[in-house]
Amino acid sequence: MPGPACYGRGGEAPTVTDANLLLGHLPGDVPLAGGVQLDRAAAERAVGELAAQLGLDLRACAEGIVRVANAEMVRALRVVTVERGIDPRDHALVAFGGAGPLHAVAIAEELGIERVIAPRASGVLAALGLVVAPRRRDAQRSVLRSGEDLTAAAVAADVAELAAAARGALGEPGATIAATYELRYRGQAFELAIPAPGDEPAATPAALREAFEAAHEERYGYRDPQAEVELVTVRVSATMAAPPFAAPPRAAEQAAVEGPAAIPLPESTVWVPAGWQAATRDDGTIEVMRGSR
Repeated sequence: MPGPACYGRGGEAPTVTDANLLLGHLPGDVPLAGGVQLDRAAAERAVGELAAQLGLDLRACAEGIVRVANAEMVRALRVVTVERGIDPRDHALVAFGGAGPLHAVAIAEELGIERVIAPRASGVLAALGLVVAPRRRDAQRSVLRSGEDLTAAAVAADVAELAAAARGALGEPGATIAATYELRYRGQAFELAIPAPGDEPAATPAALREAFEAAHEERYGYRDPQAEVELVTVRVSATMAAPPFAAPPRAAEQAAVEGPAAIPLPESTVWVPAGWQAATRDDGTIEVMRGSR
């Protein structure tokens, strides 16, 4: 509260939602989740004041607002992909949050991604994830093991003690256990988190070294077989499956929609720009692809 000007709740500052409404990315005749009826005139007033200050017409100002928002999201996505050696073009972009699907395709275009996925519950995906996620408790300890201290017996003892603590915190003695090890080459000031290699949470030093060096080479482009490896931290997770969740009934698959088009979902809206095409799958997921199918 008061939210964007177009919510009609007293907001006066121009927001990204106001800009999306003026650009037609949000259909003004479809209420948002919660029954919010959008007020286009209020959005025009708010964005119009900024446009006048900048010497822009109304549409150019709205387009600029959306471009700024997209640029911030692209920057954040580059941090978790390109800067970690991951090529985003090899992946699909999953859009979630109330406004995520409005911006997802523009962001995908910037990153060279060809496919965008908007789940049926994209607007409440984080809440849905909390409902269906396993219950979990973590226990961790700095151990600083290397050389003769880094033995299979010592690692197994660390894992067993932390597993008991994690299960106790969860209140489930039979909870499933998984271990993660933070390792580094001696002299480095940073560690890499390595899931336990193999089927057992306790790992041998040889298996830990091989998994660490493979991850180090993938991340930084090299490995050093002569360097000593240090185990800095051991983290153990205890998890129990979530209670059964009744999914909503499936929807009938719909024919492809050519952009430009806005596709309303119960808690979000998917914007399909020109040159892209969307189809709704039988589970309600909307898949947006570049070009014709």
